Amino acid sequence: MTEKRTVTRQNIVADLKALGLKQNDIVLVHSSLSRIGMVEGGADTVIDALLEVIGRDGTLLMPSFQRGSEFFLAQSKFVFDIRNAPSEVGVITETFRRRPGVIRSLSPTHCTAGIGPKTWDILKDHEQCRVSAGFGSPYHKLVQAWSKILLLGVAHNSNTTLHFVENTNGAPTLCRQLFEPSVIDGNGRTIAVPTWPHMPGLQRNYPRVENILLEHGLQRSGKIGDADSKLIDAQGMSELIGGIIKRDPMFLIVPFSGN
Repeated sequence: MTEKRTVTRQNIVADLKALGLKQNDIVLVHSSLSRIGMVEGGADTVIDALLEVIGRDGTLLMPSFQRGSEFFLAQSKFVFDIRNAPSEVGVITETFRRRPGVIRSLSPTHCTAGIGPKTWDILKDHEQCRVSAGFGSPYHKLVQAWSKILLLGVAHNSNTTLHFVENTNGAPTLCRQLFEPSVIDGNGRTIAVPTWPHMPGLQRNYPRVENILLEHGLQRSGKIGDADSKLIDAQGMSELIGGIIKRDPMFLIVPFSGN
C-alpha cells in the first residue's frame, strides 16, 4: 500500500499561488480539511497558509453558521450566540472562528467570520438584512469588493454566494412569511433579526454553473494538497449567473417531480 504524503504549509502556499490567490485578495473560503489529505498541523496550517498568501492587507472570510434548514431554524425562533456557538460547516471554519482577532457577523442563520482590514466593512449590519444572503449582506459586499471565492475540496453545492445570486435576481427561493430568529452579540445583547428564510426542501443544481464559469474564464481549477479546488471571481459569477437567472428564474432549481 502506498503511504500518503504529508501536506505541509509550504505545499499549500505553493498550491494556492498556482491556483491564482494573491497578496491583498479578499477571499471567502468554503473548505473540507479531510479532502486536502494528511495536513501537517491540521486546520491551523491551512489557515496560516491562506493568511500568508493574501498577506497583511488581505482579508480572509469563512462561513461560520450552524448546519440545517434556514427555514426550520427561523421558524423555531432560533437564538445564535456569536460568542460561543460553534461553526458547523467544517473543522477549518470552527478553528478559524476561535482565532484571536476573528470577528463574526450578526446573523442567526448565515453568520460569517473574518479577519483582515476589510472585515468590518463586509460583515457589519448583517443583522439589518431581511434576507440573510441578500442585498446588504456580506455576500453582496463580497461581490461589490471584487473578491474571490475559494472552494477548497468542496463543490459549488457549498457556494453560499449562489444563494445571493438567486435571491437578488428573481429566483423563487424565499418564503413569504417573516420569522424572527435572534442573535446574541459580543456584548451579550440579544437582537431579533426579522428574516425571510429560504423555502424548505427546495433542491438546487449549483454544480450547473461550473462549466459556464470555466468557459467565461471566471473560475480556475486545481489541487490544494489532494483536494480538487476552485477559485472564482465573485463579481463575474454574480453578473453572469445573475443574468441567466433573470431570463430563467428556475435555472438552478430542481423541479419538484411529485413522485
